[in-house]
Amino acid sequence: YFQGDGVAKKPTTGLAWLQASFEIGKDIHSAHETAMLYEYGRNGIEVDVVAAAAWFEKAAEAGHVDAMAELGLCYELGCGVEQSDEIALDWYTKAANLGHATAKFSVAEAFEEARGVPQSDEEACLWYYRAALVGDEDSKKALRRLYDIARIVVPGVAEILNE
Repeated sequence: YFQGDGVAKKPTTGLAWLQASFEIGKDIHSAHETAMLYEYGRNGIEVDVVAAAAWFEKAAEAGHVDAMAELGLCYELGCGVEQSDEIALDWYTKAANLGHATAKFSVAEAFEEARGVPQSDEEACLWYYRAALVGDEDSKKALRRLYDIARIVVPGVAEILNE
């Protein structure tokens, strides 16, 4: 229905099928895709940040890791939801603990900038290191910036920075 392949092009019908795929079929990827459609206004669907945040939350609560990180960003920025550093950090941490590299970076930033937690460069370095291990370049830059602390807190940090 989004593309009109073999049927009349009807974005709202496509959206209804996508949402039903989650609501009835429990397809968490459909919930995440619904959120992305609302966030970016794709396939004839109007941008609606409140609906996007609501669908990110459905997908996140169902276990979609990318949706957890996206929902964290929604709360960090107050986009579609009331701004909350604490709730943002909670979602970022859930995603980070499931391996999401950007969420690991966001947890590190929260500790470095005291957003939702007490400021801790040591804790920030640990999270930046975890993100750098999975290839996050911004985390490597942060570790270089915080090297005097990182070299004490994270043994072997020099090795990852020299890759």
